[in-house]
Amino acid sequence: MIKFKLPRNLPNSTFQHCKLCSSRNNFKDSPKSLQKSEDNELIPKKYDPKQISRNDMKWRTPWHQKEGQYYNFLRTFYKEDNNRSVLKTLQTPIDVSPSSIKNWWSSKTEERDIILQSYLPQRNQMLGNELAAAHFIVHRGGSVKFFNEEKWIKANEHNEYTLPKFYEEGKILEAIDCSDMNLMYEGLVNLRDLKNVVWLSLNGCEKMDDWCMDRISNIFSHSLVYLDLRNCPNITDRGIGALYKLMKLKILYLDDFLRSTTYEMTCLLLQEANPQLDIRSDPVVFET
Repeated sequence: MIKFKLPRNLPNSTFQHCKLCSSRNNFKDSPKSLQKSEDNELIPKKYDPKQISRNDMKWRTPWHQKEGQYYNFLRTFYKEDNNRSVLKTLQTPIDVSPSSIKNWWSSKTEERDIILQSYLPQRNQMLGNELAAAHFIVHRGGSVKFFNEEKWIKANEHNEYTLPKFYEEGKILEAIDCSDMNLMYEGLVNLRDLKNVVWLSLNGCEKMDDWCMDRISNIFSHSLVYLDLRNCPNITDRGIGALYKLMKLKILYLDDFLRSTTYEMTCLLLQEANPQLDIRSDPVVFET
């Protein structure tokens, strides 16, 4: 390493200039920021916010603005406060293995389903809460039944079904069958204004979990009498415990309420909170 030594005999103006630079708090040398005294010595001006120009504040310019348009172009792809940015994704190596592609495709499919099952206020304004919920269920493979009507309404193989396309008075949903539907937590919002549904089947809805049970118990707390939760592997004892809000529930179908001690105890506590509740399960075969 090469070391440089300063000469010992330096003029006083040099040390005065160094003191002057350190007293300006990193302001850039400019005629506006300095003034001359009676002895023609440069001294810093008094701070006046009104007289500060843009050039005087260049020392505060962020590094990315000094670099030019390169950073500004990349800034369109991500935000500074977003840790999961697209830029970070671009910097990670690409994994083209079959499992990675499958996971990517499933995540994109789930995002699409969430958007498609979102709540549309315009649909409810045009059809009313009852018919809007009926269209939402039937269009996705479920079936519904109205009060004072014996026929269940379900779409055919061409996804055609007979439901009014405009509001009709007296159309009140009595039963909803969502068996084997790809119903998600976000889609349950479309059922939130139904106050008279007494029969609900979620048999085979694999996306139903404990959070969905909490939302269902809030929506149908004063009306639901029959509930089918078979073939819903993501519902645990916590989801079953949330059903205590269903005050009129009389029949609850489960896969196997003896699957674990916690699950069985939760079912017993649910029956203690609601004595009229009858919890039914499919026959269980024990191997010997």
